[in-house]
Amino acid sequence: MKKILLALLVAMSTSWALAAETIKLYWPYNPGFSSNPALFKLIERANASQSIYKFQLEFRPGGNGSVAVQAMDANPETSLAFIAASFVDHIKTGKLIEQDYVPVHAIGTICFAVITNKPLAGAKEFVAGGAGLGNSTHLTALALGEKYGFDVRYIVFRSGNEALINMAGNNGVEFAFDKYETYQALKTKNPNLRMVAASCPTRLPQEPGIKTLAEQGIQVPPASTLAVAHRLMPQARRVAIANILDTATKDIGAREFFELSALRPPVFDGIGPEEYYRNLVQGIRKLQDKYQSKIDSQRQ
Repeated sequence: MKKILLALLVAMSTSWALAAETIKLYWPYNPGFSSNPALFKLIERANASQSIYKFQLEFRPGGNGSVAVQAMDANPETSLAFIAASFVDHIKTGKLIEQDYVPVHAIGTICFAVITNKPLAGAKEFVAGGAGLGNSTHLTALALGEKYGFDVRYIVFRSGNEALINMAGNNGVEFAFDKYETYQALKTKNPNLRMVAASCPTRLPQEPGIKTLAEQGIQVPPASTLAVAHRLMPQARRVAIANILDTATKDIGAREFFELSALRPPVFDGIGPEEYYRNLVQGIRKLQDKYQSKIDSQRQ
């Protein structure tokens, strides 16, 4: 009898596992992105912690997250996309419809180093490099220029790392935004590189003498990585997936995703992810509106 019961339990658990629905996660970076090991760990934990859904990662690099978001259209009820909040720039240009997407989880806050090879004092122009017009790094460059009295011309690269490498090779880029570890590695080859600010809420333990942007009076919204679902995904499923991802990331700090930061993923403090996202987008939009003419002039 015990053997029969055991066989039944095994059969039930097997059929349950087979019945688990696959949720595709579209990641807006390539397979070589530095955050991938932690992302793989997150998915492994999410898949091991429950048998309602199984998560499958697919790479959709490019377009500041818009390519990943648009990939959800094929399976709007069973897919998520990871994006940066600054993809609102694609909404404003008509490439995306904001009301079609709703955030369900926040992985963490991107904390980048602001790096230069040119003195700030007395500069008339800086050529900044980063990924995506109108995104958080572009807005930070424009805010820095306004604070210190220089004009900013922005060049879009595929990544902050590519911009930093171009700057290290003195290829016209004088400002770049990237992880501290990348800057540290390149500084050994190019001593002229120096970090002038960090986008983190607190100073980096590696560079306690470098002020944060906020300490320098430069207010820019944090760049967070969010998981968004299509509104066609049933709300009950969105809630269940959010709970699974919350559990999976409970002891994975943002440091594992973005080496600069010792922060954990954002805590919503009683507000829902939609309100958190809306506040974040509003902050980005204010800056985009403020610098719209400069952003538009660089779209040419």
